Amino acid sequence: MKKLMIVVVAGALGLAGCQSSGPEAALPANVENMPVMVAQGRTLKEAVVTAATRRRWMPSELGDATIRCTLVQRSHRVVVDVHLLDANHYSIRMVESNIPARKLAQWVNNLQREIARHAARP
Repeated sequence: MKKLMIVVVAGALGLAGCQSSGPEAALPANVENMPVMVAQGRTLKEAVVTAATRRRWMPSELGDATIRCTLVQRSHRVVVDVHLLDANHYSIRMVESNIPARKLAQWVNNLQREIARHAARP
């Protein structure tokens, strides 16, 4: 009987450990110093705002070099800050999220691709 109890307790502790280290445990790494080719006549700021809007993010300027982008879908909410480092480089910093890290990484990757696409358009 004691052995059965030890096995049950050990199994329960093992499951609890697996649940706490799930994909929601941490935000993915920030995107640092991302290079982008900006077409002549465009600015990186315009490209970020256009890309965010097209992907249904809500962009708002926090300053000359920072754009806060918020994405709300049903009960999910993601907030990132896009820092414009210079005319051809930006970084994305995670501010807040209540979704699994794998899904967050997918949404941020889609935003990155959209920024690159809109920056290259004349």
